[in-house]
Amino acid sequence: MDGRQRQKRRADFELNSDFISTMPAEIIENILVRLPIKEAVRTSILSSKWKSLWASISDLVFTEKISESELIRSVDNVLRLHQGSILKFELHSYELTCEETINRWLLFLSKNGLKDLGLSFNIFKDCKVPSSLFSCNKLEQLEISGFSACTISAPQCFQGLNLLRNLTLGNCHLVGITMEKFISGCPLLESLTLFEFVEHGCLAIRARNLTHLDLLGITCTDLLLETPKLTHASIHFDHMPHGVLKFGSASDGSNRKLLRSIGALSNIEELDIGSKFFRYLASGPIPEKLPVTFYHLKKISIYLDGSGKGVDTALCIFRKAPNLNTLCLTVPRQSIWEEQRITSIFLERLEVVVILDFEETVSMLGFAKFILSAAPQLEKLVIDERDINNLDDGMGFRMKLASLPRLSSKAVIVFDRSFSY
Repeated sequence: MDGRQRQKRRADFELNSDFISTMPAEIIENILVRLPIKEAVRTSILSSKWKSLWASISDLVFTEKISESELIRSVDNVLRLHQGSILKFELHSYELTCEETINRWLLFLSKNGLKDLGLSFNIFKDCKVPSSLFSCNKLEQLEISGFSACTISAPQCFQGLNLLRNLTLGNCHLVGITMEKFISGCPLLESLTLFEFVEHGCLAIRARNLTHLDLLGITCTDLLLETPKLTHASIHFDHMPHGVLKFGSASDGSNRKLLRSIGALSNIEELDIGSKFFRYLASGPIPEKLPVTFYHLKKISIYLDGSGKGVDTALCIFRKAPNLNTLCLTVPRQSIWEEQRITSIFLERLEVVVILDFEETVSMLGFAKFILSAAPQLEKLVIDERDINNLDDGMGFRMKLASLPRLSSKAVIVFDRSFSY
């Protein structure tokens, strides 16, 4: 390298150094909070201005796959050197099992204005989250999950997390408190996600401000929803790697499952019902009509079974959804679609129908004929191309579908394996 090249390289370095040094503080902070904490600390070598800025960032995220001792040492050093408020703390650990260490960190964070806490334990051993969690009384968002069972202990004096808006618990077990009491102590709760959660009895969710609900892999005897503002709900009781789904009569003996769970969701906009939860709904008495009309319900996904009672349960919901726009469902092995009991009120504004699965061509053709002849605004009937390819006479089936009469001049049949709805 000659003298001219060395001079140019030195000039470029000085120019970049000056640029880094003169960067506005708010831009530096935006950069630092987007970096893993390990990389944020390393920025201290960039310039004198950056040397201690990492110690005042409000978001701390630890994601490194390191040993338990290294992780404890890293978090301890960062918290010891940190200055100012810590608004967000995320820890995704593959090794950490020490309850005393977690307790010490939570007590420290509770005194530093923590609003967003995420703990994920990807270990096979059971992990205990101490009651000091509840001393973080400024929390607005809380997410705790474990690969194995994760125990959360609540103190006897628990009064609630009054500012909490978003709660996610995965594979967690509550000790000293029921989920019903936990939720009732969070009056501002807007979003709730539970997966692989066990409730010994009725899972009662009473939350007046809740708008989003996801229940995945729940074990309980009954479900009660008192959530008048709920707009989006996904209830799938069919992902249970660690347990067996059990349902029974309602705790009050009424056994009115459809009414107790979704029968009063007057503001619901999107509803996703898994196969086992739908079977639960259909196992109780089906009311002649639901007490509310789902005027806001635009999209529903439902896994029908092949029973007549299952169809009646679905129709009970459909009849009260006059503005339904998108329907996603399985087509059971039963030719029911031309029967007069199926009204067309829920089809008047239907634009998209997605077939999630079908078991035989006869029932599928009957359903397609029903939809195409009863939906005046239909734009797309979407069928998974993989289902067609599995048929012995896939091309003949396509031709039969194409020849069906259509009430809507815009209706097309789409064969797609990646359609997003």
